[in-house]
Amino acid sequence: MRPYEIYNAEFAWNGCVDMRPWVIVEIKGGGKFFGCFPIASQCYQGGCFLIESSHPDFPATGLTKTCNVHDSHIIELPLSAFRKRRGALVGELLKEFRKHTGI
Repeated sequence: MRPYEIYNAEFAWNGCVDMRPWVIVEIKGGGKFFGCFPIASQCYQGGCFLIESSHPDFPATGLTKTCNVHDSHIIELPLSAFRKRRGALVGELLKEFRKHTGI
């Protein structure tokens, strides 16, 4: 598991415990914890990073539709929450994400 990879994980976020995609931005505790941003179809608080399905680098994400990365703060997830790798942010999409988040 590496920064900018996208994994499905089951973890409580926004009042709901469900399986959703998360983008990893930090590795902590020797790989026992990961700093992540949740990905959702809606942008609930504004200022989200939009991953558009029409972006040339979209297929590498493993996502199935346009999504929003909620990057207001990093959420720490334990390794046990992760289920399946979906893909990763790459190329120009990764550059845009890093510029937007300052990471």
